[in-house]
Formats: sequence, structure tokens, C-alpha cells
Amino acid sequence: MKLGEKLQQLRKKSGLSQEQLAARITVSRQAVSKWELDDAVPDTENIIQLSRIFGVSCDYLLREEVDDPGAALVLQNAPQPAMPEGWAHNAFALPLGLCALGLVGGLMFYRMNGHTARPLAIGFMIQLLGVALFELSAPRMGERRRAARLSFYGTACWLVLPQPVVLAYGWVLDRLAWSVSPFRAVSGYFATYLLLGAAVTAALLFLRRRAQTKA
Repeated sequence: MKLGEKLQQLRKKSGLSQEQLAARITVSRQAVSKWELDDAVPDTENIIQLSRIFGVSCDYLLREEVDDPGAALVLQNAPQPAMPEGWAHNAFALPLGLCALGLVGGLMFYRMNGHTARPLAIGFMIQLLGVALFELSAPRMGERRRAARLSFYGTACWLVLPQPVVLAYGWVLDRLAWSVSPFRAVSGYFATYLLLGAAVTAALLFLRRRAQTKA
């Protein structure tokens, strides 16, 4: 029995629609449909998730000659390993807190110290520390780490971008010796920041959709 037929039988036996199964694995319904039609094969991470959802072994799903899930089905309702309570929240809150601290501190001291670059550099290093802390936490998120990364960076980009945009925008004005009013300078800075933030967010959404389509 091929993988697609097995998945269809297991899904129907579990009372799940393609949409419901897709939501549990964080992929698109089209991806589940392709798996069941044998037009695509789930990656390793998704195979593991499917085996846990249906309570069967990965060996049963991947090997055509294995047609009997047997006693593995009794594991269908077994509780899945979970992160310690509060850990998942801290894995987001602490890194984003460092990113926010680096932003506020960097911009504040940048203004207090005559618009020198050093405070922004220090603030940016604090933000990089927050990103590194998240990356150290990500492997413990297991099957959720892909979606978690996209969610984290979708938020962090808005906290990290202001400082390099301030430096770049100020450098351009000084380099070209443009004389602009404070209102125009601030308006230009915010327009640049919003455009870059929107571009990064759009890119992350595209990567997420692409990953779901390939899954």
C-alpha cells in the first residue's frame, strides 16, 4: 500500500478533514491533498508529525510492504511530549525583550551623545544577543520550530531595523549634503523604515507559503 492511500485511510479513520489535518501540521490543505494523491512526499519532519497524530510508526508510513499498523494504533491518543510550562512563552518574550531593550537604549543614547554611531552599535549587539538566545531555544521547539522562527523574525525585524535605518539614512543625507527640514528628515526616515519592514515581513510570509507548498 502506498503512502498516499495509507494517509487517506488513517485520516478518515481519525475523523479528520484535509483542512483539519493540514492545520495540525501547519501546512496547506493542498499539500495534504498532494500527499494523498502521491504527487508529493512529506519531508522528514512532517512524517514524524503524521506518525504521532495517527499513532503509527514512521516505518509503516514509508514502507509500502508494511500494510498493518498493528498495535501502534493504540498510541493514537497518547499524550505528546510538551515543553515545560511557561518555557515556550519565555523563548519568545526574553529574546524580543532584548531586541526592544537594544532599540530603546540605542536610540536614546544616540540622541543624548550627539548622534554618534557607537550607541546604535551597542544597541544592535544587544539585539543580536536576543536573536542568538532565540536560536539556542529553537531546537527545543521540535516540530513547531519552523513556524516559530517565522513568527519571531516577523516581529523582531520591526525592532531591529530602526537602528541601521537611522545610520544609513543619516549617512546618505551627510554624503549628499542635502539640506532638509526636520519634518522632511523624520518623514523620510519613517517612510524608509516602513518600506523595509514591510518588505522583510512580505519575504517571511512568502517563505512560509513556499515551505507549506513544498511540504
